[in-house]
Amino acid sequence: MNTLARAAALAAATLLVVACGGGEAKPDSPVPPAPAASLFTRLGGMPAIEAVVKDFATRVLADSRINAKFAKSDPDRLVSKLIEQVCGATGGGCTYSGRSMKETHTNMGVTEGEFGALVENLVAALNQAGVAAADQAELLTALGTMKADIVEVAGPATGTPLPAGFAPWTKPAGQ
Repeated sequence: MNTLARAAALAAATLLVVACGGGEAKPDSPVPPAPAASLFTRLGGMPAIEAVVKDFATRVLADSRINAKFAKSDPDRLVSKLIEQVCGATGGGCTYSGRSMKETHTNMGVTEGEFGALVENLVAALNQAGVAAADQAELLTALGTMKADIVEVAGPATGTPLPAGFAPWTKPAGQ
């Protein structure tokens, strides 16, 4: 290899090392940190989300403080829509295909206490799955924005009956 070719190769290698963060660090041009993994990835992806949601739904449907509110719900649909919501809220790329939280919960008479019991069940499911506290907080913050659309009754009461006139979603004929 001639001298000019060696010099060009050395210059190219030096540029590559500097561009990739090697060589001397310059205080006026910091290297940006690598992007953090999404919450979806940190939670363990779809298999982990499915497991947590199924555990959560089992807890909710067995909890006398809140299960009356699900008396007319289709448990399989409930689980599938919750999986979509959690996947989407954590950056997993899922799109929630259910009704809005406001539409779904209108006239259910959900109390603040019942919402709190629901959150307790979610935290228990996340703890059971070994989800880190910081990741739990991030998920609860993302899902907590729905509270205003779900809670209709102020106060700590739990175990309140589903109002007789409440009509849940029903599968359209032919589906």
